[in-house]
Parts: sequence; structure tokens; C-alpha cells
Amino acid sequence: MIKADVNMTGTIKKSASLRTDKENKPYLSFVVTVNIPDAKGKSKDLDVLVMFPGGKKSDLSHYSEKRRVIVQGSLDIKKKGEDFAFYLTANKASVKDVPGEDGITGELHFRGRLKNENIYEEKSDRNGNPYLLFSAYSSEKVKENFVSTWVRFLRFPEKGANIDTVKPDWMQPKLKVCIDGELQLSVYDKQIRLSCRVTDMKEYVKEECQNQ
Repeated sequence: MIKADVNMTGTIKKSASLRTDKENKPYLSFVVTVNIPDAKGKSKDLDVLVMFPGGKKSDLSHYSEKRRVIVQGSLDIKKKGEDFAFYLTANKASVKDVPGEDGITGELHFRGRLKNENIYEEKSDRNGNPYLLFSAYSSEKVKENFVSTWVRFLRFPEKGANIDTVKPDWMQPKLKVCIDGELQLSVYDKQIRLSCRVTDMKEYVKEECQNQ
């Protein structure tokens, strides 16, 4: 499972339409394009399918093609081929006073497994602050096969603390974990990459993690 509570700023690519869900409740559906820059001055457009529950016909004109928009809500991230698919269930949207810069920021909620071996590296940032760098994957069934989505995690100890404080004994290969932290989206070699600066991490326990 990979979800995030986000604020998204972008441009409407496909105008809103009014639809109904399985319970016959109305919602607005539209597509927003968010431009994500890379480290070399280039960028990649990321399309997000937005579902805005409780929409009315009178709202359609607000969310038309090429308008700038801010959307808040729950982002669901799925693997699609070699790339990702992004689905945002909105709780708030506005086309007023929208900043000119695109972006998706918020808190990531991850449930998955650590690597099979060599699960972490010890690194230091430009200011010499130590941190733990590791990756984990979340799997989902697509038709008859399981596909895995990888996320890169950075975990910093508290200021002045030893890096060993962020290496718990239970952090072992293949372990199932629950992780919360700051969502970071970037582009490398024309592909979207998912990263997270960890704020909380624990071994997966169903009773503790099932509501995440």
C-alpha cells in the first residue's frame, strides 16, 4: 500500500465530468497535469486522475481544461507498466489564487517489505549530517501477476544523535514495515521516482498498521 495525504498544484488537462459511484453518489472526475522537474533542468508531466465526491452539475464550469487548480486529498499510487498511475480522492479543490509553480507535497503512508539483503547504507548530507538510506517495496496483484513498487527512504536521527538510533534491531531483510514521512517526487532518466524522508517507522503489526 502506498498512499499520501497531499496538496497538489497543476493544470487541468481534461475538463470535469459528472459521474456516479457504485452507491449512485455523484462525484466530479477530471485530470490534472503536474510538471515535475529533474536535476538537469528538464521535466516530466505527471497526470493525476481526480475524483471529487459530492460534485454538482453547476461545478463543472469551474474545472475546465487549461485552468490552474489546487487540490487537497488522498493520493493512491499504483504501478502501471514501467511508470506509475496516480489517483487522487479530493476533499477540497479551488481554482482561485493558484500559485504558478506546480507540485505535489504531503505525507506518505507506506506498507511493504525491506530488501532481501544489504538493506541499508549509511550516508551523510552536504552539511555532514548522517542518515540511513534504504529501499522497500509494496506489492499488488494486477490480473494474474504481482507487481512491486519501490520507494527510496531517507531516515535522519534527531539532531546530535548517533545514526545507530535509527537502526532498530528488528530492521532485518524481507521484514514487513509501516513507514510515514514526507513525500518526495523527482525525475531521473525521464522516469518518476518516489522517495520519502521518514518521520515514523515500525515493524508491521496488523492491529497497529491496518488503519493507515
